[in-house]
Amino acid sequence: MMADIKTITADDILRTAQELRAQVGVDFHEKLVESVYTEAASLADRAVTRADEAPKFDLDRTIDRLVTHRRWGFVFMILLFTLVLWITITGANVPSQMIAGLLLDTVHPWLKGLAAAINMPWWLDGFLIDGMYLATAWVVSVMLPPMAIFFPLFTLLEDFGYLPRVSFNLDALFRRSGAHGKQALSMMMGFGCNAAGVVATRIIDSPRERLIAIITNNFALCNGRWPTQILIATIFIGSLVPAHLAGLISAATVVGVALLGVFFTFVVSWFLSRTMLRGEVSTFSLELPPYRPPRIWQTIYTSLIDRTIYVLWRAIVFAMPAGAVIWLVSNVTVGGTSIA
Repeated sequence: MMADIKTITADDILRTAQELRAQVGVDFHEKLVESVYTEAASLADRAVTRADEAPKFDLDRTIDRLVTHRRWGFVFMILLFTLVLWITITGANVPSQMIAGLLLDTVHPWLKGLAAAINMPWWLDGFLIDGMYLATAWVVSVMLPPMAIFFPLFTLLEDFGYLPRVSFNLDALFRRSGAHGKQALSMMMGFGCNAAGVVATRIIDSPRERLIAIITNNFALCNGRWPTQILIATIFIGSLVPAHLAGLISAATVVGVALLGVFFTFVVSWFLSRTMLRGEVSTFSLELPPYRPPRIWQTIYTSLIDRTIYVLWRAIVFAMPAGAVIWLVSNVTVGGTSIA
């Protein structure tokens, strides 16, 4: 190998260079410089607004003028989440009634008839069917439709790129409360899942500010609590108003509960940053990602499998033993007296 290298002379190198120059052309350097300047001019045209030219239309900037506005950004955020919750509550009514009719009015009598046909003992019949099954049926009929609607809508907002804009709007409030601006990101993750929100606090460099974010993340309503809040608001608040306003009032109630959690996040962060976790607030810079067309079918599939089914299964795991305990307490007697 060394012998081959030593046989190459300067004339060979010059000859090879001349051959390559003949292949690319004598104006290669001019073409290279021209392409560099053309690309630079293209970038400048997209990024620079000149005084003598009308500003070019940019969809992302046009949307950001509204959603990141100092005042209207908060109004838009509240109205958007109210709309999502109103669609969830209103759209879940019919599916909930259909599922309840199937599980409670059709399947439950069929199971009772089957138990009577095989001469199942009354206590086992009541324990399994009136206790465990009825509790599970109620949970499925009440929680499945709201989750199947809410989670895809929330994931679409996340996929579209709106949630980082919410964090941008909340940055100033977090700085005033003595917390890091990145806590807005972890809090928004907490609205999807508190565990993910706690993990997301790793982006905060300061241990003091990271601990504040971890402590206050529980005030964000995670996806497992949204259906419960919607159910409670529909039963106790929506029933107090006319039927045509029940969905809107229930949605406004859930938004109010979520805003109350955000308020307590600021209050507790302010208290901790001035008492036990006192310190200087770090700087924060956030690059807003471009808006992306939502991947609708992938979002629906991911939301139904990863979130809806997972949260519903957790609810069923707790509902079945709870129904069994309630039936036992209601039907077991000690000394002729019910233990309920």
